[in-house]
Amino acid sequence: MMKSIKKFNYCGAHGSSSKNKYLHLELGVNSRLDAIQATVLRIKLRYLDNYNTCRIEIAKRYNNGLSKIDDIVLPEIGNDFSCVFHQYTIRVSNRDELKDYLKESMVPTMIYYPMPLHLQPAFKYLNYKKEDFFEAKNAAKEILSLPIYPELAEKDQDYIIRKIKEFYGKEK
Repeated sequence: MMKSIKKFNYCGAHGSSSKNKYLHLELGVNSRLDAIQATVLRIKLRYLDNYNTCRIEIAKRYNNGLSKIDDIVLPEIGNDFSCVFHQYTIRVSNRDELKDYLKESMVPTMIYYPMPLHLQPAFKYLNYKKEDFFEAKNAAKEILSLPIYPELAEKDQDYIIRKIKEFYGKEK
């Protein structure tokens, strides 16, 4: 039985610590949308389908360009489901080295959620151990998100793919 939640953080940062973006001390919400942002979002919603299509096409381009590198687990693009790729996240065993290499090549990357959910302080009351959820623990050590946004130019996509291939010795 779940214990009742006594604290609920409405600060707009999902209950994360101000010092560590991905350390959640308590449960929280994201409530940062003000009236001006809502007005802009209302206009941008008209273009949402186009934005999503662009993201899917970029993800396909990444998958096609990186598919021959055995060391990379690519996100699946299915025929009977859809994903709009808010993030394009790959899994690699040498994540930190690849991240550093791409940074030196001026390619921004991001590690979202470096700590598995079951180890977050906000869920300490559930009494999970580090060894629980083996796959989540491994994923947290291996995930790396590449740039993806509707306006990402093809030449920039090609550059990112080329740099990753160079890292793995697949392109000179």
